[in-house]
Amino acid sequence: MKKEIKIISFLVLVAVVALWGVAPVLSKTAFDSFSPGMLIALRGAFAIVVMAIIINKNFKKLNKSYLICIPAGIFLAAAYIFQFVGLKYTVPSKNTFLENISCITIPLFMFLFVREKPTWYSIVSALICVAGSLVLVGNGFNFLTFFQSGSLLGDGLSAIGGLFFGLDIAFTKVFSKDKDPVIYVFLQLCVMTVISFIYAFVFEGQVFHVLAYAFDIRSILMVAFLGIICTAVCWVSRAWAMRHVDAMTVSLLVPLSAVVATCLSIAYEIEEFNYNLLAGGLIIMLSIAISAVFDYRRGIKNDKCKETSEEVKEPNEPNQSQL
Repeated sequence: MKKEIKIISFLVLVAVVALWGVAPVLSKTAFDSFSPGMLIALRGAFAIVVMAIIINKNFKKLNKSYLICIPAGIFLAAAYIFQFVGLKYTVPSKNTFLENISCITIPLFMFLFVREKPTWYSIVSALICVAGSLVLVGNGFNFLTFFQSGSLLGDGLSAIGGLFFGLDIAFTKVFSKDKDPVIYVFLQLCVMTVISFIYAFVFEGQVFHVLAYAFDIRSILMVAFLGIICTAVCWVSRAWAMRHVDAMTVSLLVPLSAVVATCLSIAYEIEEFNYNLLAGGLIIMLSIAISAVFDYRRGIKNDKCKETSEEVKEPNEPNQSQL
């Protein structure tokens, strides 16, 4: 039974990764009807309604400790706003690959929060990731024309979004250990949605009579899919699946969403294939793989050390009781 659950969990994670690859392509298309901030806000609104239904009676678990979701929600809102505004000025493949630099920045933020020193392999991975990001955003391999791609604004904003995603993940890892993961994500999304609506109305000039013109059946279905399926269902499914799949598998699977986004974006002629995209994407994925593999091996080593220390202590316990 456990083996079957692991297989199902793995397949669920693959589906989540695939859907997260579809999301930036759909979002790029949705910009014809909505501004980035409004798209995030509406996506969040659909998601929190569905998640509230899923949580239902578990809301009784809420207490003051969940106030930590407010700063977490602010970090998540910043991540999405930078990512989506960046997506408006660049292509889905670059946007998604640059978002994945969050996997490399987590050790840096962990050091800032709990003084957990970065390992040598996390530093090497970060340097490789930076190199891959530079190749990805470049225009060919001629140094004189390397940064004349015309999408540096979008690429830069996408990279900043990746940094904020890393900050949010590290913050969550440190401060949500005793929290229900689904409720935690729900409250985060509530804060993110409120901030996104404020951003849309203040900085994008969105008002209700303008917003009404953007609503048509196609747009509503697109936003509903992004909010209900790509956000609510994916977040809840990922939280469940991660209980039965090891961390290394998760770390290696999540970046594949960028591959899905790239394939779809090229297939629908949103962008054209180029060697910078291929080389940069492969280098970024290599950096994430290096970090994941060594982190997994370190975790196994730590577990073995704990087991050994416990075995050594056991024979001494009767002597201590006799004393």
